[in-house]
Amino acid sequence: MDALIPFLPHFQAALNLTAAVLLFSGLQAIRRRDLETHRKRMSGAVMVSAVFLVSYLIYHAAVGNVKFAGVGWIRPVYFTILIAHVALAALSLPMIFLTLRRAPWQRLDTACEPHRRIARKTFPVWMFVSISGLVVYLTAFHLYPPTP
Repeated sequence: MDALIPFLPHFQAALNLTAAVLLFSGLQAIRRRDLETHRKRMSGAVMVSAVFLVSYLIYHAAVGNVKFAGVGWIRPVYFTILIAHVALAALSLPMIFLTLRRAPWQRLDTACEPHRRIARKTFPVWMFVSISGLVVYLTAFHLYPPTP
């Protein structure tokens, strides 16, 4: 297991990208009123995000905090994005659960309204978390990689 730890950030980035693609395609499906595709894509996004969370917790339990190697103007930019990402990631979890709980699983009608109301707030938060996770990864592991 220890040999896999260094690869987890790259795996997590792929999961974030996958979640963003599933979220976007799920939104497009419901706009076409394709409930079955919407349900599958959003369920996929939930599963991918759950795998991300487990992977993230395993990585940070093994490694702890990784010091950001950037210096100068990039530090406040990076930490602003990171703080927003972490705060909204924590907020997104209960929002996602509430959105799922209010989902009418069988039909598109007025029963959708409670789900639709919370989903309109959840979607942009979840999408921001997925995309900002990629930005954090690219910045911390590729633009300014940690020193060994």
